[in-house]
Amino acid sequence: MLQLGNLWAQGGGGGTAGPFDPSILVLLVGVPFLMYFLLIRPQRKMERERLALLSSLKKNDKILTNSGMYGTVVEVSDKEDEVTIKIADNVRVKMIKSSIARNLSNEEEAAKAAKAKKEGGAETAK
Repeated sequence: MLQLGNLWAQGGGGGTAGPFDPSILVLLVGVPFLMYFLLIRPQRKMERERLALLSSLKKNDKILTNSGMYGTVVEVSDKEDEVTIKIADNVRVKMIKSSIARNLSNEEEAAKAAKAKKEGGAETAK
């Protein structure tokens, strides 16, 4: 019994670091930062890009809706969150802006600009 008491007093029995363990502090601080950089920050970036897409809609833009329909923008309402698109001859649909998934006109322009930049860079390298 006396030997057990000596081990307890010397702190050699359990191997614990006491009431405060620094590795827990690293987890408490590190996990929220990890969550922010892996989940929250990319989600905010995507939302900003989406809002930019919807605010840049203009007449004659070719679009793709969330339901998979291709169309051309006929009218964009500034006061309301509505857009009118032409799906086929004499077929026009009024829908909310948030139902638009992609602006194909902007994507085509960006692809042309990237191709021209790539070709221009290749010519200057020669």
